[in-house]
Amino acid sequence: MKADTYFDHEHINQVLDEMEVLVIGMHDGESIYQTPVHFGYEEIDGQYTFWFHGDDSHTTGRLLKADPHVGFELDGGQKFLLVPKPFHYSAEFKSVIGQGIITQVTDHQSMLHGLNVMTDHYIKNHPQFTDKMLGKVAVWRLDANKISARIHIPAGLKDMKPGQKLSGSETVYGDPNTTVDLDALASASVNADYSDVYADDKKKTDNKKK
Repeated sequence: MKADTYFDHEHINQVLDEMEVLVIGMHDGESIYQTPVHFGYEEIDGQYTFWFHGDDSHTTGRLLKADPHVGFELDGGQKFLLVPKPFHYSAEFKSVIGQGIITQVTDHQSMLHGLNVMTDHYIKNHPQFTDKMLGKVAVWRLDANKISARIHIPAGLKDMKPGQKLSGSETVYGDPNTTVDLDALASASVNADYSDVYADDKKKTDNKKK
């Protein structure tokens, strides 16, 4: 088990409150069908219920009728970071994973409740749904039976002092002939070409001799 994995409701709720999309994995024969949905959730006495809506005549509805057992995940908060050696860069992220059973709700009271919970996740002050607004929408509830959160902070950053920044030149992957300019790496963008950051000391020496 990862050291930054949490099973307590405080950490799980913290991550869920920051997430925007729930990805559900359903059985589709011998493969897995994944679909992203907008969602809302409730945590009551440690039991998590997720609400989402859609069209039950499409793939999601068909697969859930065949097998309501699913896996799910949410992730966000990704940040590309410069960290101390040995790898020099890593990432922060937050995620929630779990398993559960999905049920389509059909009574209007439950449907309205689910739609309001879902909308509350994104808009706190919104008009409440009414029976006339339901139309042909399908509403599902996902009751989680397994759930955990992960809040990952690279180990190297945990050991750094507040305000400390990396600078200078350090050996890459333990190779004494290759160094990295940490100042250049820190200023480079995520999609940048890092060929100008890494320098082979031996080549630099040979060039000086020429």
